[in-house]
Amino acid sequence: MSHHAIDFPPDQGHNVKISVINGATSKMRTDLVMDPAPADKSHITLAGYSFLIESQNRGQKVLFDLAFMTDLETRMPPAVKALFAGGEDMMTIEELQDVPSTIQAHGIDLSAINAVIWSHAHIDHVGDPSVFPPSTKLVVGPGFKESCMPGYPTNPNSFILESYFHGRTVHEVNLSTSDVTIGGFQAVDFFGDGSFFLLHAPGHTAHHLCGLCRTTRESWVLLGGDACHHIGQLRPSPFRPLPDQVPTTACTWNPPVEQCSCVYLPHLGPNKKKDTFYRLAAGMQEDLEQAGETLEKLKAFDGRDDVLIVMTHDATLLPVLNLFPRTINDWRSEEVAERGRWLFLQELVEGAAT
Repeated sequence: MSHHAIDFPPDQGHNVKISVINGATSKMRTDLVMDPAPADKSHITLAGYSFLIESQNRGQKVLFDLAFMTDLETRMPPAVKALFAGGEDMMTIEELQDVPSTIQAHGIDLSAINAVIWSHAHIDHVGDPSVFPPSTKLVVGPGFKESCMPGYPTNPNSFILESYFHGRTVHEVNLSTSDVTIGGFQAVDFFGDGSFFLLHAPGHTAHHLCGLCRTTRESWVLLGGDACHHIGQLRPSPFRPLPDQVPTTACTWNPPVEQCSCVYLPHLGPNKKKDTFYRLAAGMQEDLEQAGETLEKLKAFDGRDDVLIVMTHDATLLPVLNLFPRTINDWRSEEVAERGRWLFLQELVEGAAT
């Protein structure tokens, strides 16, 4: 597939190392995150990725998102408890992996983390920054301080804890100091060497950030945050249309087949090979129109063979992702995108069979 026009910043000879930690596995009601909600599937399985990003040039390490904090039930603010009032039918957390403890178990001291970056301030992303030393700054998106600070209990209606900020530098991304635009997104060069960019991608929240990591001279990983909750909201698209046949490497269902003919997918109608299967659920977005614009921009990235998009909750990628302590820098030579791109179709096939 040809590369769709995106003006990437010039290569300055630097890249980052990136590792994926699945900090949580949960299930959420499909009608909360997908439109239309599939009639044959009441809940969707969600991953909860955190990303360890290391600048080899600067000798710095940052974490992009932290998933849930482990003592969520006893420490969540009342405003968050109200969201969970729907009980297990709304959302269940099936497995938690504490991100700070995970990196410590592999010899990384928390003092070695220069910054924690939040894609946005929702409970399944913020973790607990208070476990990091004061030298670890907290990086947030534009408008965060005005809309989200102070935290609970200073603000009794806040969804986040004031303890996250105590004694810590909270750095809000300032777009006015950067003239960088990538694929229609305003961006900042985080390390100042062309290896890692933060993209302002509003809609899910006004301060929502994506991350763009240069993994080799000719490849990128885009951290999509919550720009969508199901990958069927991103693809297929005019930039990445549904193929006539899904190759064996993308088929994990039984019995195994050499090729899966996509024409038999029940969600397909005439001329649907370039249309996403689902729309964004309005209730999940602060601004549905902005969220739609963000997702449209990401589709152009998804159409490129030199970009791997990893959405925070895309559990369908788990069979093909190397998880921490391994890195995903070699994703292109390992054909991670090709093997994982259409794995979500399996649930559509399974749904048709039930």
